Amino acid sequence: MPIRDIIISTLLFASIPPCFFSPFWGISMWIVVGMLNPHEFMWKMAFEFPWALLVALPTLIGFAIFTRKWTRLASSQTVLIVVLWLWFTFTTIHNSSMPEFSGFAADTWRRWGLVSKVMLMAVMMTAIVDSWARFRTLILVVCGSIGLLVVKALPFMLLTSGEFRVYGPRGSMLADNNDFGLALNMTLPMFFFMARVDPKPRIRKVMTFLFFATIPSIFFTYSRGALIGFAVILTYMILKLRQRFVLIPVLVLAAAFGFLLTPERWQHRMDFARSGALIDESALSRINAWTYCWRLAHDYPLMGGGFEAFTPELFQRYAPNPADVHGPHSIYFGVLAEHGFVGLALYLLLLGSCFVDLAKVRRFARREGDERIRGYANMIEICLLAFLIVGTFLGRAYFDYYFTLVACTAMLKRLCREEGSFVALEEDEETVLEMGGEVA
Repeated sequence: MPIRDIIISTLLFASIPPCFFSPFWGISMWIVVGMLNPHEFMWKMAFEFPWALLVALPTLIGFAIFTRKWTRLASSQTVLIVVLWLWFTFTTIHNSSMPEFSGFAADTWRRWGLVSKVMLMAVMMTAIVDSWARFRTLILVVCGSIGLLVVKALPFMLLTSGEFRVYGPRGSMLADNNDFGLALNMTLPMFFFMARVDPKPRIRKVMTFLFFATIPSIFFTYSRGALIGFAVILTYMILKLRQRFVLIPVLVLAAAFGFLLTPERWQHRMDFARSGALIDESALSRINAWTYCWRLAHDYPLMGGGFEAFTPELFQRYAPNPADVHGPHSIYFGVLAEHGFVGLALYLLLLGSCFVDLAKVRRFARREGDERIRGYANMIEICLLAFLIVGTFLGRAYFDYYFTLVACTAMLKRLCREEGSFVALEEDEETVLEMGGEVA
């Protein structure tokens, strides 16, 4: 076994026992293994080892033994995650027994297992992260994991002058260039806000560097969905935030970079004005997949076709082009096809609950004059918005990063509630609404 494999394997194995005694360490390792994929740097034997499972099991056991405050699990987000998981379980049980879907039942149950682990760990996060210090650390772990991937990609981009696509770690949910572009867009607001609200100057400098380094990384994923998401997110930040005068030059410089410093190959791919750019093979494939999803949900509106309902046999029945078999190419159409209109409604309800609670947190921060809390709320909201925009073109509905942000929303609201005056704020809102007024 190469020395590199021995070193990384030793570090990973050494990190597993602390997960039992400190579940917060386990949650942090879960994020590192899921996003950074350190085992990606090893050869086949070590690379295929079930590192995520080895981290999750001691974390869950340690949580069950050492955690006493089970009430921390109670939040609108955790309740909705559990309800959504129950619906996923119901559709999996029902659809895997139906003759028309039984041919891929094994794949359905495999996907159900993977999604269940992601949702379970997200719920556990909400109880384990029980202080502002841990919340900040969790955000820094996320930033550090994606940031290391950005730093790793920089030499490649410089040496190749952007002629080739940037990919995430092999074998991970970020392996594809489009998925990596999604993660970069979701992390860009984190870099920005941590560069402004973190109490340590050194961390702020690192986050500032990563914010600017992430922009060319997004460009050189060669993902048009990621480019659109970047443009929309940065414009939204300029319109919404007080720091717009800092961000306007960033937008101008990014546009200049795209027009002047990118290779011709990149400019040709991103030229939406050229003939056929909007209806090329990639776009037609997405339209074909979306049409397939809609037609499948039309025939099975309640529960859809179950996880992994994207097979040649089903495409033969429902797709305009049966030969073009692909995933859903959209978080919305993906949930619709796999879990029906009920599943999509629950999924959107979970998303909506996050935006509602983040708005409450912002009002609390405004009332208390706490810019740090307000920055955290804006950060998570814009990260979720990036997921919603770029996810329109990607089938990453069960992205573990997304469920981490949902958990962060629950953590943030609970930490504010423990401040005491947050409860009073909610009571004031309820009184105003009962009197027929509006909350400012």
